[in-house]
Amino acid sequence: MASAALVALVLTGTVAGAPPRLTVQPKSISRGGTVTVAGWGCRAGDLVYLISPPFVGHAFVAHSVATRARSNGSFSRRVQIRTSIRAGRYLITARCGGGNLGVSAALRVY
Repeated sequence: MASAALVALVLTGTVAGAPPRLTVQPKSISRGGTVTVAGWGCRAGDLVYLISPPFVGHAFVAHSVATRARSNGSFSRRVQIRTSIRAGRYLITARCGGGNLGVSAALRVY
């Protein structure tokens, strides 16, 4: 019984089997454009916050947007890039289930 309880405890933190991931398409975008951020590693139904300085939104902190994890732990969201952001390379991070997903994706804005 103790091993079953341990498995249940581990499974409540993240989706079992695959490591978390975060991607952005396209990887390079002009100011004012739209990218799709997708990932894996949250529990079904978790509110997922996608955070990066170029993002238009204020869901969790400045420059963040929200979406929900699907039943398999995956998520996806189209995100608009601010027109006033400086050109450069930016990291995208994600939070779900009350903590950081632990991975990031790189986006270049021109």
